[in-house]
Amino acid sequence: MIDISKQTVKLNCPNCKRSHTVSLKQVADERTINCTCGQGIKLKDNNHSSRKAIHDINKSFKDLENAFKKLGR
Repeated sequence: MIDISKQTVKLNCPNCKRSHTVSLKQVADERTINCTCGQGIKLKDNNHSSRKAIHDINKSFKDLENAFKKLGR
């Protein structure tokens, strides 16, 4: 099954502008990413919208998978 939380997004360090790749799960968990320049980048999930979207999309994939299984019977 597909797990959307493993998908990644890119962001730039506000200090040195280096590019970083983070997973949607890291965003939902509001982790802090450390840049090589020493800057800590605190990820924010405003109103838990990322967490809710991950849940809703994963549920939709699971429902679709179950529908395909029923068709194969």
